[in-house]
Amino acid sequence: MKYSYLKVWTDEMADYQSGIESIILYPELLVLKTKDKNAFCIVLSRRDAFIFLQDNFASASQGKVIWQKLANCHLTNITLSSTDRIVYLELQHQDIYQQNIKFVIIVELMPPQPNAILVDSEMKIIDAIHKYSYADNPQRQILPGLIYTPPKTSFQPILEEVQNPFPDGSVTCNSYFIQLYYNKLKQEEEEEQRQKLCIALKKELQKLQKKEKILKQDLENAEKADFWLACAEGLKPNLHNIKTGMPSFTTVNYLDSNLSQIEIPLQPDKNPKENLQLYIKKYHKAKKGLQRIKENLEKTKEEIAKIIDLIAKAEKGELIDSGITSSNKPKNIISEAILADKLLKYKIDDEFQIIIGRRAKENDYITTQLAKPYDYWFHCRIYHGAHILLRCLKKTEPRPQIIELCCNLAAWYSKAKFSANVPVDYTQIRYVRKPRKSPPGFVTYTNYKSVYAKPMSLREIKEILS
Repeated sequence: MKYSYLKVWTDEMADYQSGIESIILYPELLVLKTKDKNAFCIVLSRRDAFIFLQDNFASASQGKVIWQKLANCHLTNITLSSTDRIVYLELQHQDIYQQNIKFVIIVELMPPQPNAILVDSEMKIIDAIHKYSYADNPQRQILPGLIYTPPKTSFQPILEEVQNPFPDGSVTCNSYFIQLYYNKLKQEEEEEQRQKLCIALKKELQKLQKKEKILKQDLENAEKADFWLACAEGLKPNLHNIKTGMPSFTTVNYLDSNLSQIEIPLQPDKNPKENLQLYIKKYHKAKKGLQRIKENLEKTKEEIAKIIDLIAKAEKGELIDSGITSSNKPKNIISEAILADKLLKYKIDDEFQIIIGRRAKENDYITTQLAKPYDYWFHCRIYHGAHILLRCLKKTEPRPQIIELCCNLAAWYSKAKFSANVPVDYTQIRYVRKPRKSPPGFVTYTNYKSVYAKPMSLREIKEILS
């Protein structure tokens, strides 16, 4: 980001003060949630880096809470370095002895890797998003316990005149940064994610097609079991007549009732006994593996068809909104794409969509990866059952009727589906947590409401909503 724009933004934020509620780290984004329901979003992308203040912030993915010691701190000052694109967020905390403790979050908004560093009042590093040892950078280390030193670069601040309104028509730099992030950077990230997903799926398709080719060859060989046996039986009584280096040998086909002639191909580099053993081995392999090869070939063809379908959906961008992240390994991306494609879904309208997790892995996936903080989550309170997710696609509050029907659906997809009144809890996803190392589908939740629901199938709910 240009120094001039950062200067305008810090000037806009000069009088802003607020208490810090929590600090959450997302991929390429550090969020400081404030007690007045705003959020400082620090963009740490390699494409661009800047900060903006946004109200009602909600992310598509679950973030990691960090720097808990800053909770209940008070943001007192925001300044920009006079030499480089470095923003200082000063915070103050009063301990139990009524002493003021100062912290500073130093935000380095320069390529190639923007960073956020937490230091104390003496500029001693407490933690950092990206740490650098001597092996990483002999000129400058970012490690806990060291004194923070600014990076030495050839950058020269140039204070250009910033036009108002901004390029997108915004009247403030902060609103311009918000639009820049959501309308440009996020779209670029989604496009990169789409391309990575397509590449991973196409690589998997190539592997499966190669596997299919090998299986077809194995099947062709397996179907020659009778021929391999005839070759072996023809070689047995004729080992003394065969010379090493012969390309083939013609003899009687002892398995043919007419005792016709059979030409047996030989491996010139093998002796007669080795050629016999080769045909015996081929026969036994074909005899045992024929059915298994057919099953594997059929399964591989089904997987190829599935991957081709997923590639078509990925190229259209239909899998981007399925909780699949570009940081995942290719194997995980494919398994998640297949899992996301199998989910039972029903789109009510442009604002709401119901997603049902019928198995533990599906429950885990829709709750921890697919869901967004403002979506609603439903689950039968006492009995085992599915996780029902109501996606609020436009962040709008669902109607009471939709809430009631989702509760009924959660009751249906539970062990109590044949009961009259089933206790169902529901809450927003932001209040649902998955304990560390817990099994798939296990979660804890707070701020919930409980109702007694009448079990209703998805077909019944479709008829009501249509």
